[in-house]
Amino acid sequence: MRLVRRILATLTIGPIVLWLLCIAFVMLLGFGFDCEIHEGFANPCMVLGQDLGETAYTMGVLAAWGPLIFGPVSMGAGLLWGLAIALSRYLAARR
Repeated sequence: MRLVRRILATLTIGPIVLWLLCIAFVMLLGFGFDCEIHEGFANPCMVLGQDLGETAYTMGVLAAWGPLIFGPVSMGAGLLWGLAIALSRYLAARR
């Protein structure tokens, strides 16, 4: 049961952490390296001699639309996590 709880905790918290990392990456590139990032198309973004334009574009889309993409996954896994905890407590109290 402990493994199930860890998996459900990872599925609940993981997408939120991934979304926050996308926001941090986009803000770092936008403010720190003066890259233009928007949802329309990828712009060139030179960082240490490497063009991160496509990566910045993808991260920007995930940062902007993250709650719509990751929200249902986090909420569904959180609901299953809560139900698993409630079921395990019910079964433990029944014994």
